[in-house]
Amino acid sequence: MQYANELRKNGILINAADPGYVDTEINNHSGYVTVAQGAAVLVRLATLGGDGPTSGFVSEDGPVPW
Repeated sequence: MQYANELRKNGILINAADPGYVDTEINNHSGYVTVAQGAAVLVRLATLGGDGPTSGFVSEDGPVPW
């Protein structure tokens, strides 16, 4: 959060993402979220405009309380 607050003035947004329990080889395909679904939150954060949120923790359903 300190980095997010400090870098915001330079137009850099820092957020954490929870893609969910993604179905991958690393968990022997036991996840219930597809790779595309898990990536959606990451893509959304990566394409935020300069006025977007910062220092947040976000899942597919929206902000997650720290």
